[in-house]
Amino acid sequence: MTAVTTQRRSRAGLAAATGASLIELLIAMGVTTVIMGATLAGLSDISRSNDLILSLTDMNKGLRAAMDVVERDMLQVGSGLPPGHIVLIPSGNGSVQVKLPGPPGTAFKLPAGSTDLDAVVPAPRQGPRINGIDTDVVSVLMADNTFLDAALTAVTATSVTVAAGPDIANGPDRVTTGQLMMISKGSTTTLVEVTAVNTATRVLTFADGDSLNLNQSGAAAGNLAALNASAPANTPGSTRISRLRMITYYLDATTDVKHPRLVRRINNGNAMTFDNTLGTAIATDVDSLTFTYDLNDGGTNPAHVAMLPADLVAGGACGANPCSQTQIRKINITISARSRNPNLKVTHDLRNTLTSQVAFRGMAFVDRYR
Repeated sequence: MTAVTTQRRSRAGLAAATGASLIELLIAMGVTTVIMGATLAGLSDISRSNDLILSLTDMNKGLRAAMDVVERDMLQVGSGLPPGHIVLIPSGNGSVQVKLPGPPGTAFKLPAGSTDLDAVVPAPRQGPRINGIDTDVVSVLMADNTFLDAALTAVTATSVTVAAGPDIANGPDRVTTGQLMMISKGSTTTLVEVTAVNTATRVLTFADGDSLNLNQSGAAAGNLAALNASAPANTPGSTRISRLRMITYYLDATTDVKHPRLVRRINNGNAMTFDNTLGTAIATDVDSLTFTYDLNDGGTNPAHVAMLPADLVAGGACGANPCSQTQIRKINITISARSRNPNLKVTHDLRNTLTSQVAFRGMAFVDRYR
């Protein structure tokens, strides 16, 4: 009897030591799986939300930074230019069209017969077509206040000698090839591009064949030779020189088709070779760039004018009179950017648009005492 009882107790202890049954184990695994699934799903949603916030933040930061740069440049447009905010360029017999920077694949030129370059040169709908919409291009002109109204001691048809004062070899006054210079005497001006600098003799050379076709010594008018021959007669200090900057904004959808870039380009970027692949990208994934202009025509003062060819003739945005680039006083800027993160549960791009209006200080305000 004692042996039987001991055997039963031994079996009961063995059964207890074997743990949970198979059914209990399956139930526990199922519950654990559900809990882990819910937890991982929550973590995944949190991760995607974080990616969304980071993508939006990066896009908005880049968009805001780009707009700040554009606004800063536009505030200076027209500053240091003569009354009328134009600079003469080579024209007449023997002249060729002046080139303008633009997006890759373009070959912009001033219209044939142009005698001057305006402070604002719109090129509406001349940029790349993105998402079925044409983008805009604009070139603006302003003086560089670090090298302004310096005296010249000698002037030829292709060179000038800078008087003592500015350090053309070092510092903010340093002159390099490819820079643009406005030479002025009395009310006469001309725009030239530096092709060589001799810091020892202080001679700046403007050889023919520069990248923008500004140096045309054989042209009948608007060049350095014509300015040199104009009244009054040259005397030391009567002819002056100022450095100008031509800044062009456009979208580049060629370098990286999937990620269009907003490009800021100063002058051409090369003294002798015209190259539309130059310029600095200040924002990426920009797919829309639009400029419109507020004009002062002495009458209706139209706003948000696109400056399309139809606006430059009678019957356009300015009514009976054609709109003119010299009437532009403000610019309206619209920049749109996109951002897409492949980890996000979205089938469309994240997008944002910034708009701004800038008055050209050098053109919107008049110096009563000048």
